[in-house]
Amino acid sequence: MKQENKIVGLYPLTKFYLAIVLVVLDIIMPGILSKLVVFVIINIIAALSDVWKSFIRKVRNSVGVLFVILLFIQTFFYPRGEVIFSFWIFNAKLEGILFALKLGITLMGVGGSLIWFFSVTQEKDFVLALEKSGMSAKASYVVLSTLQMVPVLKKKSQTIMNAQKARGVETEGNLLVRAKVFVPTIIPLVLSSIAGTEERALTLEARGFSSGIKPTHLYDIEKTEADKKAVVIITLLGVLGIAGRVAL
Repeated sequence: MKQENKIVGLYPLTKFYLAIVLVVLDIIMPGILSKLVVFVIINIIAALSDVWKSFIRKVRNSVGVLFVILLFIQTFFYPRGEVIFSFWIFNAKLEGILFALKLGITLMGVGGSLIWFFSVTQEKDFVLALEKSGMSAKASYVVLSTLQMVPVLKKKSQTIMNAQKARGVETEGNLLVRAKVFVPTIIPLVLSSIAGTEERALTLEARGFSSGIKPTHLYDIEKTEADKKAVVIITLLGVLGIAGRVAL
């Protein structure tokens, strides 16, 4: 992330507010075209944030896969509708395609908004902003641990896979080979995660985490005038979107 970028440099809660407004607009918009417009706006914001390449890759590998699966299932297994073509025992229905497109683009918009937010916001900044807004230190730590869970487990699993390779275990190949290496990988991963939880608890106690004294921070973030202007613009965007939805 380029911190000199004006969008990336906004206060974390300001960016979170923008993501939530985009999610709400994506959900309340009635038709496929309007939802597609919201998704295009998200892409434009990601491009202006200088994270579009990583953003679109994450969307493609996560929500994009769900979109393809949803499109296939709803096209051939929608309970009723006009049949547009047949394939073996499957009938593709027009209503199923339209329903899948509407639901799929909605998922793309919701997932894209959250993916963009975490692409331009560091977890520690977001949690610190939540703590400064009034959230307790324990609750903010739970949020931070949850956000960091997947990257930490991914890193540990990669370390375990490298260790298994060093021991001569075959970890690459067809599906059967990968299935065989699943158990030798998952057991050390679970055990190391349990041990890491105990170590983390001892570390927090040693640092006085449960004490009643208000903590101080060596690292701090503050709102700027740009955040106030951004909040006004985001609010206007949300109001215009809701007004347009009511008008439609």
